Amino acid sequence: MINYINPSFSLFGLEIRWYAVCILLGVVLAVLAGVREGKKIGIPSDYIYTGVVIVLPCAILGARLWWDIFNTDKIHSFTDVFAIWDGGLAIQGGVLAALITIYIYCRVRKFSFYRILDVVAPGFLIGQICGRWGNFCNHELYGPIVKNVELFKTLLPSFITENMYITDHGVAAYRHPTFLYESLLNLVGLVLMFIARRKFKKLESGDLIGGYLVWYGLVRIPIEVLRSNSGANEILMAGPIPMSILISILFIVSGVALLVVKRFVGPRTNYRELMQSIQENRYDTILFDLDGTLLNTRELINRSFVHTFEHFRPDMVLSDEDLDSFFGPSLRQTFSRYSEDEKEIEEMVKYYREFNVAMHDELVTAFPGAKSLIRSLAHKGYKVGVVSSKKTDLVEHGLEIFGMLEHVRIVIGEEDVTNPKPDPEGILKAMDALHSKKALYVGDGVGDIEAGKNAQIDTVGVLYSDRKDKILAAEPSYTIHSLNEIMTILVE
Repeated sequence: MINYINPSFSLFGLEIRWYAVCILLGVVLAVLAGVREGKKIGIPSDYIYTGVVIVLPCAILGARLWWDIFNTDKIHSFTDVFAIWDGGLAIQGGVLAALITIYIYCRVRKFSFYRILDVVAPGFLIGQICGRWGNFCNHELYGPIVKNVELFKTLLPSFITENMYITDHGVAAYRHPTFLYESLLNLVGLVLMFIARRKFKKLESGDLIGGYLVWYGLVRIPIEVLRSNSGANEILMAGPIPMSILISILFIVSGVALLVVKRFVGPRTNYRELMQSIQENRYDTILFDLDGTLLNTRELINRSFVHTFEHFRPDMVLSDEDLDSFFGPSLRQTFSRYSEDEKEIEEMVKYYREFNVAMHDELVTAFPGAKSLIRSLAHKGYKVGVVSSKKTDLVEHGLEIFGMLEHVRIVIGEEDVTNPKPDPEGILKAMDALHSKKALYVGDGVGDIEAGKNAQIDTVGVLYSDRKDKILAAEPSYTIHSLNEIMTILVE
């Protein structure tokens, strides 16, 4: 008796198609493999996860529309165009849609298209390896009748052979499991791709997608020939020629052209050298300034200084330039510019802080993405610290009320150093406490950039403050317009 696999099963009253399970499994495995490899070539996992959310729906839509184009006789309403629950997806249309979407995604995020494709290419093969088993569960896309049934049953397990006993056009017979052939050949291609990434010294970034196009095209052509001889009416045709064969030829030509042309046009990056460079230059510690970098304290600081000068220098009117100059230096450094009396300086500092503390929670906000960035960095294993010119307790309070303190390993404040920024003492002290091998300092002031340079580490100048020109003039190692851009810097 033949024991057929049911194409679907019930879960909590819902009908679940095994085809969908196979596709989902392929996506999950491809993403996990992509994240793992992405870390080795400098692609943040956040980029991959976000990309999947964007690319996957576009790929499914592309696969469906590609099927629609060659099955117009089955489209009777607008709903039928998207009725994937009734079956009808063409993998090659999904690949084309995915490549186009990935290209647009890379252009928008300003990231290397080739580097992204280096993790996508194996993902394509993984998805197709798993997806073909969905065709098996649906009893579709099979090949011609098996002539040597005894050998067929000897070589393959019974759960496959029994489910390949299919009645087509009134003829019941064992059919060639073309799904299995394609799945296994793609598995071979995946293994070769993994070997090439580790062993082939001349492999360049972008070669993997060229290799994928060539391999998949070579695999798909003989598979389509077998399917075309099955007698089943499941092949997408372009006149007398199966469309899949034409697209496979296009894939092969495009893959070869890419492998050749990219060596003469465009950027060239050796894959193994890229991995080595990422490993050697990976930051393990990210240090931040606080005011103007993580927290938007501009209004609080301005009002605190105005309040203080109204009391101690009532005849003095602070200009925007004056107020801007107060960002970065310590309070003692700032008030020392207006008084030589140590006692008065102490009184000014005290008066400033009393007002600042009283108004802090009302006037301070976190910059967009600050909390999620700090949390993400900590979860990824980076050592996160804050080096500020403010008192340590005020720094910790500001971090705590915005949910960041628990992810920060060390806070260096004003009283923790003898020499404030631009002296590197605070940064060096934080690095020493964290046993840092390679650190990055992020700040919004010239003093921050100079302190980082004096500590002989790379610096990031934020350009979302109103001191953009001064930051650029200080020539930081990197500049960012939003905090989430730091993730791209960490993998360069």
